[in-house]
Amino acid sequence: MSVDRTGDSRKRTRLYQLGALIVMAAAVATVLVAILNSGSTSQLAPGKPVPGAAQTLALLAGIPQHGGALGDPGAPVTLVEFGDLQCPACALFAQETLPAIITRYVRGGRVLLVFRAVEFIGRDSGRAARVAYALGEQDRLWQFIELMYRNQALENSSYVTDTYLRALAGAIPGVDVTRALAARDSPGVQSQLQEAAAVARRLRVTSTPSFLLSRTGEQPLRFSPAGLDPGSFSGPLDRLLGRR
Repeated sequence: MSVDRTGDSRKRTRLYQLGALIVMAAAVATVLVAILNSGSTSQLAPGKPVPGAAQTLALLAGIPQHGGALGDPGAPVTLVEFGDLQCPACALFAQETLPAIITRYVRGGRVLLVFRAVEFIGRDSGRAARVAYALGEQDRLWQFIELMYRNQALENSSYVTDTYLRALAGAIPGVDVTRALAARDSPGVQSQLQEAAAVARRLRVTSTPSFLLSRTGEQPLRFSPAGLDPGSFSGPLDRLLGRR
């Protein structure tokens, strides 16, 4: 009786190939997780340099803030953003488009930006939002949210620790970090978080970033840009400002 050694050999080869594919997939997944968790967030600590701090501070330097508002309160147009501080799309908007809006419209007093922090993604979103609102009491909310968008990690991986929060807040000149962390559970901060959630529900905001756009003082309307690129905002802003 003959033995089909060729068939056995093929079976072993297929098993080896399958095993190699599994090992390769696991290695790729490990690398992706390492990339998402590596870099700045795992290195952040109070007193150490924070990636993106210099660019963020330069972008916002000299622009008035009050709570969640950035710019001249008398600006003719108001743009409101609902953002989750863990949201990757919000981070993309913050890094790729927001600088152009701030430079072209906010710095010159033509547009007032308002940020409303919501916690759609998870617990880390809420922890970050509370500190953002607490820093709004020191008129430093915008520096914090921009730094967090530059230093995101894997969603809901519990990366928003006190060490992380202290590192970001401590990179902002003039911030009383101890005061901010103490205020994050205050009635005032809780009220702002609840108000943002209530407005989002009323306007059926279910994803981030979402926007409202209006002439200042008028009823804000939902604004759905064609994309998150600068061109998708400049046209509507220019039209509302009365420019052709």
